[in-house]
Amino acid sequence: MNEQIAYIIDIQDIDLNIKKIEDAEAKNIYEINESAVSLKNQSEKLEELKKELSELQKKVNLCELNIESYNEKILKYTEAQKQIKTNKEYNAMQKSVKDNEALKSAEEEEIIKTMTAQEEIKSAIKTTEEDIRLLSDIILNKKAEVESDKIKYFDIKKNLTDKRNEIEKILKAEFLNVYEAIKNNNKFPAVISVNDNRACTGCFRILPPQQFNELLSGEIFMQCPICSRILYYKQEDMPEIINDKTDKKEKKDKTKASKKARVKA
Repeated sequence: MNEQIAYIIDIQDIDLNIKKIEDAEAKNIYEINESAVSLKNQSEKLEELKKELSELQKKVNLCELNIESYNEKILKYTEAQKQIKTNKEYNAMQKSVKDNEALKSAEEEEIIKTMTAQEEIKSAIKTTEEDIRLLSDIILNKKAEVESDKIKYFDIKKNLTDKRNEIEKILKAEFLNVYEAIKNNNKFPAVISVNDNRACTGCFRILPPQQFNELLSGEIFMQCPICSRILYYKQEDMPEIINDKTDKKEKKDKTKASKKARVKA
């Protein structure tokens, strides 16, 4: 493998490790922010539920006042019936009693429906309060985790950065610039291997035999003509050099031998 390529791979490995750390940090911050949004939404929901419960209680109170008023009227009309002497007046008073009893009954039914709604809201409030408690715990634990990781990650990133700086001193600037340009162009990893089928594992473009042989020689700094990534082939997997002329000669010799065999037959 080209020595400069090996240095770039080392730098890329360092960058990948730093990226993993930064991704982990970003993931924790994202989760904290998401939980904070959910906490805000649940808190607002809780306030709305409490307001709704308060309004329902006001409605119950009003119904109870109305029932008290209807009871007073029923009692008043019932007492008045005792003083009435004509059937007409008695029937009128009797109708007033029944009307108020019907109104009272309607208010009582309304109280039952309202109290049922109150129970549902109280249950929703309990659930929401539990959600708020859980979200608050998640945020608290995540923040503690972030603070703990911050010190650990800082030391790891510093060591990685120091190693990177040392490698940069022995890596040719033009090669480093190519690597940085590819990486900054959102083509990361910027250094990619070529498989046994002569394909770039970044974009799967097949290299021509001559170009593949040049890569195997380890004497050339090569980029993929399609995705521009820097190419390399692992030395331990080194295949035999592809030779078009040798292949053609072997095929020609096999053809001649086959023809001679047919003639003798």
